[in-house]
Amino acid sequence: MKKNIVSSLALIFSLSGVFAQSHFSSEAHSLSITNLATLCEKNSSDYSFISSGDDGFLIKWTEDSMGEHYQVSDVGIKIIATSPNGHDIAVYETDGGSVNKVTVWDWNKLNKKYTKKLKDSVTSLSFSAKGNYLIIGTATIEGAIFVKTSDWTTVNKVHENTSIVNFIKTSDSEKTAVMYSPSGSLTYYNILNGKTTAKFNCVQGLSDIAMFCNNLFLTGVKDNFIYIIQATTGKTLSTIPCHSPIILSSEEDNLYYLEYDGKTTYDLKMIERIDNNTLSNQRLVKSLKGPRGEGQILCGTKYGPEIIFGSGNGNIYKATSLASSEIESMNLISENIYDRIYDIKENGEMFYFLSKKSVHRVYENGNVDSIVDTKGENSFLCFQDGFILYSKETRTPVRFVSENGTDEILFTPKSSLQSLKVYENKLIEIESSSKVNIYDFETKNYREVFSGMGIQDAVMCDDGKVYIAKSASTSPASPLISVNPDTLETLPLKVPGQVTYGLSSNGKTIYGMNLQASDKGSTTFVFSFNPSTQTVTNILKFAEEDPDAFTYINGNYLYTNIGKNKIYSYNLPQKKRFAYERTASMPEAIVKNSKHVIILNRDGSISWGTESSQKLTADWYLTKDGQWYEF
Repeated sequence: MKKNIVSSLALIFSLSGVFAQSHFSSEAHSLSITNLATLCEKNSSDYSFISSGDDGFLIKWTEDSMGEHYQVSDVGIKIIATSPNGHDIAVYETDGGSVNKVTVWDWNKLNKKYTKKLKDSVTSLSFSAKGNYLIIGTATIEGAIFVKTSDWTTVNKVHENTSIVNFIKTSDSEKTAVMYSPSGSLTYYNILNGKTTAKFNCVQGLSDIAMFCNNLFLTGVKDNFIYIIQATTGKTLSTIPCHSPIILSSEEDNLYYLEYDGKTTYDLKMIERIDNNTLSNQRLVKSLKGPRGEGQILCGTKYGPEIIFGSGNGNIYKATSLASSEIESMNLISENIYDRIYDIKENGEMFYFLSKKSVHRVYENGNVDSIVDTKGENSFLCFQDGFILYSKETRTPVRFVSENGTDEILFTPKSSLQSLKVYENKLIEIESSSKVNIYDFETKNYREVFSGMGIQDAVMCDDGKVYIAKSASTSPASPLISVNPDTLETLPLKVPGQVTYGLSSNGKTIYGMNLQASDKGSTTFVFSFNPSTQTVTNILKFAEEDPDAFTYINGNYLYTNIGKNKIYSYNLPQKKRFAYERTASMPEAIVKNSKHVIILNRDGSISWGTESSQKLTADWYLTKDGQWYEF
């Protein structure tokens, strides 16, 4: 069924800067929400706030419940901090393992102002009261790192190791900083002279920590209890039993928190300040109906009379803090508008898109034709009069389907399918980074041609050999090897570096990424390898380590997305390059014909451009009801 591309005034793009544009819509996060914070100057009447998610997106939500979306990471965002200046956002992004990075983004310009890679995890992140310092708490004995925001240099503001701290806050004057350590200490520092001014023993192991009532009280959560501590003595004033509590406020005299026992309603509760040493008993403000199961509320914040909630399935909810004896419903302000495109391919002059339900053919006049139904596969290849459908990171059967009704299972992977490429009448498959297999369409034969650890990618060339990118630390000790699929003869090739990946080929030349590391640092090269002459040529050089980057060759143009934030185009004969504009989401793949290039973004949207200009001409989104929107 053909569908015309239509425009919508309710969903628009906003151009911010030369190379970045954000997307405005009420679309929810695609994964769990991790943080909520106000994004406005101190004492401002602006009620906008920012949400972060495991999808790597930041979304600025305004009072009219419209969100400005921009992806800043390809891994989860675990902590955010907003500057008092109303536009700088600090982000801690991590994959839970080796990737631990703090970046600062100027939201007005959508540009990155600061990056710091860390060996260990980040335990806290905050700006000082006037915004002159970004303070990073780390899971090391050294503890807190102070970064001066005027020039983004690290400064020594505390003359002793703070050890692990998971809460840091400065006084309004920025003369004093208080830090809580999960080992059970509350310490005050004079950050003008770097000396410790006071230290108190207190409750160990608190999380979700905040200070309230002009910093007189500190509160935190431990084992389904809320603890309230007198911040000037370390003495515990109250211990309140509570199911799955979420602290909601920290800048007021009263403490608001949310309690949820896993049943049908959430309880909004409050503790009032009586005097500097006395607090009231907990009081129920109201009960709220809200999401359950995977959509359970995970975080929240209060500002003014409103409370914002973030859920496990990426949705945003609102409620007021006004007391009520009636059970109210949380107001859902986000939507799930968009479907996603999982993969894109070109076949001659024709482009094809893969959605959850169909393979779509795109015509020159803008019509989109759903031509083949799928079974939820996330990847595909064009082959003869049909398509090869498969799912990466699964053992789902690999199928061939055609427009005339053919639906044939070719083979079932024995382990997790990592990569699949087509060359003439053969499929080159990688499983679990340890095996390379070939499927022959003529003989229907499916067999292993190489096994070994650290396999990254593989392509086949006109000489009939399979070229395998791998780690040089595995046997044979070369980052690129050739295998004769008939004799299984394996030859290491004279390619430098520790690992090669992201291969592409036009049949005669191989292109890829090559990481070369030394004591002085590491460099990634985009290189070409000529199988007939056995020569390596470095084409582009980047100070990046990006194991997920790709190369794509089409005619005289070579493309790569190293660094994740943009796609570079390189004209091989002219030796000229440029970077395409970035949309709201990071680029994931690119295809090209004689007139257009199409970029697949990580949020499942499509961007259109040309081979000669960095400017993108259109962005397409597919909605849940099968409509296409062009912006």
